[in-house]
Amino acid sequence: MITFTPSLFFEYTTCPHWIWYDRFGDQRRKGELPELARRLMEQGVMHEEDYIKDLAIVTVPVHSGEAAYRTTEQFMRQGVPYIYQGAIRWRAGDYCYQGRPDLLQRVSGQSSLGSYYYRPIDIKSAKDIKREHWLQLCLYAEILEHIQALFPSEVAIINADHEHIDYQLTNRHRQELHQVITAISQVMQGQKPPLKLVGRCKQSPWFNECVRAAEQAKDIALIYKLNERSIAGLRRNEINTINQLAATDLTTVPAIPYLSESTLQRAQLQAQALLDQQVHWLAQPDIPETPLKIYFDIEGDPLLQIEYLFGFWIEGDVTGSLAQIGQVRSQPNRSAYYLYFLAEQPNQTEQLWQQFLQWLELLPPAAYTIYHFADYERSRTRGLADRYGGSTAFTSFQQQLIDLAQVVQRSVIFPLYFYSIKDIAKSRFLNYRWRHKKAGGAQSIFWYEQWLESGDRQILDDIINYNEDDVIATAHLHQWLKHAVTYYGL
Repeated sequence: MITFTPSLFFEYTTCPHWIWYDRFGDQRRKGELPELARRLMEQGVMHEEDYIKDLAIVTVPVHSGEAAYRTTEQFMRQGVPYIYQGAIRWRAGDYCYQGRPDLLQRVSGQSSLGSYYYRPIDIKSAKDIKREHWLQLCLYAEILEHIQALFPSEVAIINADHEHIDYQLTNRHRQELHQVITAISQVMQGQKPPLKLVGRCKQSPWFNECVRAAEQAKDIALIYKLNERSIAGLRRNEINTINQLAATDLTTVPAIPYLSESTLQRAQLQAQALLDQQVHWLAQPDIPETPLKIYFDIEGDPLLQIEYLFGFWIEGDVTGSLAQIGQVRSQPNRSAYYLYFLAEQPNQTEQLWQQFLQWLELLPPAAYTIYHFADYERSRTRGLADRYGGSTAFTSFQQQLIDLAQVVQRSVIFPLYFYSIKDIAKSRFLNYRWRHKKAGGAQSIFWYEQWLESGDRQILDDIINYNEDDVIATAHLHQWLKHAVTYYGL
């Protein structure tokens, strides 16, 4: 009997090998589940009790075992308005589908129960319904169909703001659910998924095992930013390892869908870099320079859909003129310091933004450069300007943004599997270290939600320290790229 639960959706979309290794892997090699992954699997816990306190509910005890299913169906036959943590199950052949919706809500309509039926509602820390949410709700709806002889097509979540968001399930949703169930079932029965390494895999407790397997095989899954369809196309052409890719005459490779000629050429250079463990230069780094240099990083929470910290590492402000607004950490060298704007609560994001706009007025027109890594800072500040308003100084600020990730993309290939600022800065080429061993964007999100729950200011300090380390790492990358011109003779 294969037991299918909603948590499998999260595991599968994070990394399908998670499911395989849980059943067939060496359990001694299993790592610790990252804290954000644990949070995502338990979304809603933070505000469930606050939401349900005013509802006329009955509760099915979490630890009541088999009795939970009987108790839930008894409540459903009685027609109680809301069932909290109800346990539902449906057996079909060798499969058992089961789960515990946060709420089962009684709705008027004809079913085998009478002149009403139940629909599932989940309480989530997110703002909107995501794919893994409706997959989970669709599974609940199909289980309920076999209990009450009616498929509840309109489901819902209660979001982070306690808003009730309805969602209509269609045949398309059911078809996709069945496709995902089939794929997961194949893995659960022993069909090991093809090797792949993407950023989301880092949230799996088996990530290191996936890397180890790929390294042992020298598999092309190690190639940075090569998508699954491109990898499948290379495999069809019997290019399975980085050795094979590095040695291939690319003129003999037929056109592969979803894989452009330039991407294939870059993938080959990446394979060669992984084999010789050296950086490969594509071009001399072209980076605009001004006396005043500002390194910028934003911390945001996609679950709450807010930005809660703007951090800046400022070099060249010898008079401290930019330190008049915001919170500043003093440095021995007054020409370099860390400045930040913080929303301690989600409802303070607009206040953070207005402080940021005031600070922009202190910047000397066109006499500074803003360095950041990846597009998040540009896109999120644009989004906040659309929401809360911009300014002439903000328009100028946007024009001074330099994305060092794009500079890296144009100029250098590292012998790395991932190109985040942490992967690059921690490499032997830059050898930069963050203060906290768990430091990372995902960890910062977890810390912020932990801070909201506990009010522990040490957690808030960890977030600020992490952001400061991020902007200093960005400065280190900038300096490394500049000095590479001399060091590597470019």
